[in-house]
Amino acid sequence: MAVPAFSWWRGLALVVAAATCVMGLVYSGIAWRVDASLYDAMLGANETEADDRILVVAIDEGSIAALGRWPWSRGVHAQLIDRLSKGQPRAIALDVMFAERDATEPAGDDALAGAIARNGRVVLPVMVEPAEPGGIPVEVLPLPAMVQASAGLGHAAVDVDPDGVTRSAYLQAGLGEPHWPALGLALLRAGRVQPAGVLPGARAPTLAEATPYQWRQDHRVLVPYPDAATIQQASYVDVLRGRIDPRMLRGKWILVGATAHGLGERVLTPGHAGEVRIPGVLYQASLASMLLRGDAITPASAGAIAAGSIALALLPLLALWRWPRVSSWLVGAGGALLALATSALLLAQARVWWPPTATLVALLLALSLLAAYRYRRSHRLAHSDSLTRLANRRMFDLILERESLASRRSGKPTSLLLVDVDNFKHYNDHCGHRAGDAMLQAVAARLAARVGRPRDLCARYGGDEFAAILPETDAASAGKLAAQLVGDVAALAMPHPQNDGAAVVTVSIGVAACNPEGETTASLLERADAALYKAKEAGRNRHVVAPALAD
Repeated sequence: MAVPAFSWWRGLALVVAAATCVMGLVYSGIAWRVDASLYDAMLGANETEADDRILVVAIDEGSIAALGRWPWSRGVHAQLIDRLSKGQPRAIALDVMFAERDATEPAGDDALAGAIARNGRVVLPVMVEPAEPGGIPVEVLPLPAMVQASAGLGHAAVDVDPDGVTRSAYLQAGLGEPHWPALGLALLRAGRVQPAGVLPGARAPTLAEATPYQWRQDHRVLVPYPDAATIQQASYVDVLRGRIDPRMLRGKWILVGATAHGLGERVLTPGHAGEVRIPGVLYQASLASMLLRGDAITPASAGAIAAGSIALALLPLLALWRWPRVSSWLVGAGGALLALATSALLLAQARVWWPPTATLVALLLALSLLAAYRYRRSHRLAHSDSLTRLANRRMFDLILERESLASRRSGKPTSLLLVDVDNFKHYNDHCGHRAGDAMLQAVAARLAARVGRPRDLCARYGGDEFAAILPETDAASAGKLAAQLVGDVAALAMPHPQNDGAAVVTVSIGVAACNPEGETTASLLERADAALYKAKEAGRNRHVVAPALAD
């Protein structure tokens, strides 16, 4: 059975509920795990390959076996830089920290600084760590001679989500203000392909008071990790010993870093929770590849997420308002698919991540509320009279039986009123059926207004008859209420030229109070009907109370 469209104020309530749900989810961030899972799944469906201009010179297990225990002499790294320089790469990022002088071979520090200076396009990492456990963070820079010789510095900080996965990166970061580019970005700038100030990513809010002890980050991007197998790699020892064709190095952006297990930081990427982690140098290579390919993913702002989520949640509600006969759950499923498709399309084509969970939850909430409303409405329609909006005969019978049982348990009487519109057939014949319906609605409204306690029930008993059940009410009180109802209907002053003895619409009422000791509902109805008959015989426009039933 089709349910009529919901009223505008109920529609407004659904809109408010959906919007409130969206705002709460977006600004509280409680749905981030679901959004993260959806992002991982969508990202996995859009796998990319690494830019072939990126080359990682890997400090791998073979290099450790050939060159001995780590750390190696700074002079060895100097030889590597000189060997790489002969291949004419675009720039080199040395993802190894040299924060303290080598006490065993001080000449190695000078040799490395000299090699860095001769190349002219080598960038070095900046680390951030607390000065002591639980203390304020400090920036750890390479040795001053190396900093002076380098083409720039880049931060090597890794942003990790609460589930341990590294989905995003900050292209700028630093203590006090985000003055350091990410190491992969610093590499490209050394190769003069990424000008300063032209960066993708979500901007950080401007703080009124910056503190030099706070790690500030800006230009947040989500990293579309390429398949690690597509990142070109060469073994450190092979490059050092000239076993690599120099043409493999020409024009490349080279990152030198550890890939051997047990060396350096390792990063858990999306879609690999609990599985293989990639070395930090491959993370930086992924950043550089992303920037070279121009496919960085920008997370949508909270305002954009909220606005889009509300709009997509409202579309199905508008459709239901326009086409109320369509299944709400079918429309809801379509709305959910639209939200997921929108998110996937923005990710694949616009390189923007718009999380859809707020829309999905808001839709579920709104449709659940709508389903509850429609259930209550259909339940009410099944137990109400469509013309007068009073309870129907079926509901009357159920409540009368229930209150009779309650009367027996409590020992308190339940009274019954049977109300008949005087000469209704004459009114219908003279004024027409539409006028007759309007008159019944007016009488029903007066009855409902007077019979208003929580357990009271006013019902349409027949064509022109009404009934009222009054729990815990004796005959005298019911009689007083019946007299008021007679007066209320007469006060309507609705013209009724065919009504004997009166020129307006009137009613006659029969009143009976049950015997709590065990009178049946059939007996109570018979006594109320007999009292109604006496009221009609006495001239109508009055009430009659049936005598008490003998115990």
